Amino acid sequence: MDDKRVPIKTVLAIIAVALVSFSGIMAETSMNVTFTTLAQTFGSNLNTIQWVTAGYLLAVTIAITTSAYTTKRFSIRAVWLVSILLFIVGSLVGACALNLPMLILGRVLEGTASGIAMPLSFNIVIYTVPSERIGTWLGFSSLVVSLAPSFGPSYGGLILDHFGWRAIFIILLIAPALSLMMGWQTINHIDNRSKTSGFDWGAFSLFAIILMTSLLLVNQFEQHGFNWPLGILMVVAIVALVWHYQHSRKSFLNFTLFRQGRFLALLVPVALYMFSMLGLNLIIPTLAENELHTSSFIAGFALLPGALTGALLNPYFGRMYDHRGGKLPMYLGNWILLGAVSIMATFKLQWGLSFLIGIYIVYIIGRNMAYFGAQTAAIDDQPPVNQSDATAIIQTFQMFMGSMGTTVGALFQTQFGILNGFKTFSCFSIGIAVVNGLLMWGYYRSKKRSR
Repeated sequence: MDDKRVPIKTVLAIIAVALVSFSGIMAETSMNVTFTTLAQTFGSNLNTIQWVTAGYLLAVTIAITTSAYTTKRFSIRAVWLVSILLFIVGSLVGACALNLPMLILGRVLEGTASGIAMPLSFNIVIYTVPSERIGTWLGFSSLVVSLAPSFGPSYGGLILDHFGWRAIFIILLIAPALSLMMGWQTINHIDNRSKTSGFDWGAFSLFAIILMTSLLLVNQFEQHGFNWPLGILMVVAIVALVWHYQHSRKSFLNFTLFRQGRFLALLVPVALYMFSMLGLNLIIPTLAENELHTSSFIAGFALLPGALTGALLNPYFGRMYDHRGGKLPMYLGNWILLGAVSIMATFKLQWGLSFLIGIYIVYIIGRNMAYFGAQTAAIDDQPPVNQSDATAIIQTFQMFMGSMGTTVGALFQTQFGILNGFKTFSCFSIGIAVVNGLLMWGYYRSKKRSR
């Protein structure tokens, strides 16, 4: 079936919903280059300031957990409009922030909006696009969202240098306005509501506690060591969630997917790729500004060529999946990533900014190729009834691990210094590539046996 047979209304709806996620990720990545300024403005340290990003990512993660339920319970149009309202309010709160907690609150509202919107564009593709074109159109949807980290750091540095960090929030309100213009007449034709039981607030609350306590444990480790009360709370919440899920008849995430070894073999790589990328996205601009002595704009620009290359290649990776399956992009991408982070682990300042930009481009090509192949295969493997749950679980864990990557990146910089923190995190990413390669090999070995 030819791509042209996908209705223009569907294409506009995908773009309209993706623009909300684009807005939130733009705000997230553009704020990474403001950390030095924010630390001076609010009299805080890097480990505390990173909650501007980590808080956003945690809010995204928690909001995504509701997507499997909201997609079945409410129309896509209603959920989309709520996400736009939350993003506008969050942006205004962030722009008017008088202190750091108020700024983090604005970021949490923006993150909630992005977490609500992010699965919608994927679900629109799943509900409306023929299965033989799923990879291509998921790649197109990812292209819209992936343009945000391409432009975010450069945008943040440019606005910071000329107008101040508050203007970052105000100017980004253009994106939800465009989303409304494109989606007002197109999203109302998509309705996948089905009968479902009430939302399981108990499971949602326990799962949110697990996510927050695990992130806090890592964040506080450098200053306070292991926080035993938090650790105990997390264990109790895990036990309570397992018990609650076995006895609840209400709707939340379909945790039975975790019993599928092949699903886990792809979920873990997707989450770890996000961990690695967002950790590096935090570290590299800081390295450029503080060790290579660039301006905020140039520090942000360091990520632009790689992120833009990866975004533009996403549809190609999708077509590769449609025509060749997931094995080639997963294996080849992981090997490219492994080579890139191995070089990063030996980086020397005299190699300069141009080399750093070049090796990041190679890293992103490998990462996006492997990440997209694993994500698409994990969703495509599931029967239609489970695909919205699989999407919610995948995006929940990848955003949580992205938040963890930001926290660990800031921790490594605080603990080892900016340059050594970059090298240490790169070594960590080498381990990630090795683990992911083994998991993907296990996935295809299991798939071959099941035939």
